[in-house]
This record gives sequence, C-alpha cells and structure tokens, in this order.
Amino acid sequence: MIQRIQTLYLAVASALSVFLLKGPIVRLVVGATESYELNYRGIYRIDGGVTTGLVEKSLPLEIILIAVPVLFFIAIFLYKRRKLQIRVTVFTTLLQTGSFLLILFYIFYAGTKMDAELVFNIKLVFPLAGAILGYLAFRNILKDELLIKSYDRIR
Repeated sequence: MIQRIQTLYLAVASALSVFLLKGPIVRLVVGATESYELNYRGIYRIDGGVTTGLVEKSLPLEIILIAVPVLFFIAIFLYKRRKLQIRVTVFTTLLQTGSFLLILFYIFYAGTKMDAELVFNIKLVFPLAGAILGYLAFRNILKDELLIKSYDRIR
C-alpha cells in the first residue's frame, strides 16, 4: 500500500512542511538597513544582513510546524489501519491550516506593530499547499476504505 497515490500526497505535504523549518517565511522591512524575518521559531531582527536577536518568540507556531511533518510521515505508515490513517490525516490537515492562519496573524501583527513593509516569500504558500494535499490524501484513503467495505459486502 506504500505505492498508493495518497502516499505521494502525504509525502509531498510532509516535504513542504519540512521546508518551512529552514529559512525565513516572510520578511518585514522597516528601513534601508533594518528588517525583520519570521521563521518557525519567531520574529528575528536583521541589521545589515546579520541576525541580531529575537524580537518575539512564537512557541505555538514552532510546535505546530514541527508536529505537522512528523504526523504526515506517521500517516504514511498507517496504511493497514485506514480509519486511524484518516483521522491522523484530517487532524494534520487542520493543523496545517491552523499554521497558515497563525503565520498570517504573526505577519500582520508584526507588520502593524513595527510599521513595516511586507516582503512575501514562496514559503508562505507551503502550508496552504500542504493542507490541500492532505485533503486529497484524505479523499483517496476514504475511497480505499469504501472499496474494501464494498468487497466485504460482496462476500
């Protein structure tokens, strides 16, 4: 069952979630030399290209962004227990959607607090794409479950 399409969806969603753990998700530019960046650990101040310190920690975002790829990876290997796989996939997809909303909250909270200009990165789309892939995996796992149930009715 590892070769199923939902495994591919879950693997890509997990990989996209792992990419969020490296580098900035979005930059907030205040002046010519002063800027801030949001990564999975919080908002950091950047002066002249050098990270000078943590401005605000984002523990909920850190926990969610670490848990999502782990749960997607675990869901891949739950193929023998499809009901549990469905539950884990739905929960992780909801967490992924929540992480996207939390990222937006931190962006706009910090942007208005610091009166900064936002410079978006492609990584901002990764949680949304991961949530869509999680939904597609859920649909295919559900199809498999319904197919197995139909075989049981025939016997």
